[in-house]
Amino acid sequence: MCKDPVLHAISAAYLGSRSRVISTRLWWSFPTETVNDAELSLASQDRLHFDLDDWRTLKFFFYMTDVNQDAGPFAYVKGSHRRHDRRHQWTMLCGHPNEEVLAIYGAQNLFQVIGGPGSGIIVDPFGFHMGIRPKSSPRLMLETGFGISQALRRRFYGEAMPHRS
Repeated sequence: MCKDPVLHAISAAYLGSRSRVISTRLWWSFPTETVNDAELSLASQDRLHFDLDDWRTLKFFFYMTDVNQDAGPFAYVKGSHRRHDRRHQWTMLCGHPNEEVLAIYGAQNLFQVIGGPGSGIIVDPFGFHMGIRPKSSPRLMLETGFGISQALRRRFYGEAMPHRS
């Protein structure tokens, strides 16, 4: 995926010629009944958030398993990448209560992606999105992120690490 010419061409069309792969990850989301808010937040599940991986980014999300309504579909708020509300621009917190986000950007703009293995979506991750917690079957997802800066080194997902020369 990291060398796929189609992904690179799409990314360059959106981000410009400096576009490059800055992140990749493959992860499972499993159904569970006992989950606290901290665990959901760590997994970016059931909470609308935006990503700040680079100044400008584009992400490709692909399902590796069948994903239906009960298998934790990816959800995105259409148009939320264009202009954030003032309270979302001047905060260090990327995640916000779903009700607050949908009241500002419109519940009608929230859509979910359902599909089989290999299906996916391309998004500007500055827009609000989330993985919905699976209820009946696990979801395996592949993510490839493009940006305009040097790739980040991380010990675990979500922790930015300084570059070493």
